[in-house]
Amino acid sequence: MPGQFPPAALRIEPSAIPAVRAAFDESLTELSRHLVRLRQEAYIREPWLGDPVSAEVVGAYNSRVMDAHDGPYAAMVALEAELLKIRESLKLMEDHYRRTEGENAALWGRL
Repeated sequence: MPGQFPPAALRIEPSAIPAVRAAFDESLTELSRHLVRLRQEAYIREPWLGDPVSAEVVGAYNSRVMDAHDGPYAAMVALEAELLKIRESLKLMEDHYRRTEGENAALWGRL
């Protein structure tokens, strides 16, 4: 879950940032499709046999897998949030690099 581990430094060569961001974008696109599908289809709506045992399984599955704050579905949602943060950080790094390189080029052009 987010905040469970200390943050780690991400070091990337500035020229590689666009490719790394593209990889995160691709991962987010794929993960988002899966999350949408899970929200729509992963809940068990009703006991398949209509008996008390399958009703109990439906409740246990839905509460542990889909609704639990520390369950598998929540972990995937947390992963999406972390990937979004990383992608935003990469965008900020790229913007800073481009700005710095532009300032350096302008400075060296005046000398």
